[in-house]
Amino acid sequence: RCDVAIILLDAMETVTDQDATIAGYALDRGKGCIIIGNKWDLMRESEITFEEFEERVRYKLKFLEFAPIMTVSAKSGMRVDKILPKVEQVFEEYSRNISTGPLNDCFEKAIQRNPMSSYRGKFVKMFYATQVKNKPPTFKCFLNFPEAIHFSYKRYLINSIRKSFCLMGTPVRLILSGKKEEP
Repeated sequence: RCDVAIILLDAMETVTDQDATIAGYALDRGKGCIIIGNKWDLMRESEITFEEFEERVRYKLKFLEFAPIMTVSAKSGMRVDKILPKVEQVFEEYSRNISTGPLNDCFEKAIQRNPMSSYRGKFVKMFYATQVKNKPPTFKCFLNFPEAIHFSYKRYLINSIRKSFCLMGTPVRLILSGKKEEP
């Protein structure tokens, strides 16, 4: 029932399958996510850097590549005061509305950089895109052959939206829909 899920990990341990399962629930429900490693004050003893911790987390939670990672110590209070501002920032991105004009410009530039492949000898054409809801940001693209778009190209378009509009911390959904070209 939350808008932003905080995935709290024990920084001293590796990311478990149970951690990944719980994070998967947040993603499946389309929630904004923040990953927090607790007990960071104890990490000096094991001499693990933040970059190494981040790499471990990203490896196990690949599906949350958009989620910011923070480290805290609940015992000492280190960086605990940074959690709520980060939650507010992710919530703003999670509930953001993007107008159709800039969204279509984003897609046009992305398609120019990496054109869509043809489908059964015909060109795949995107007519327009629009945001259909927020929480999480959900966009609908109207194409002549939506079934022609490979999941990797769909991911490329999602990443283009994320980069263009700084949508970090929130999942982005993209619906591909058919539309007949009007004469």
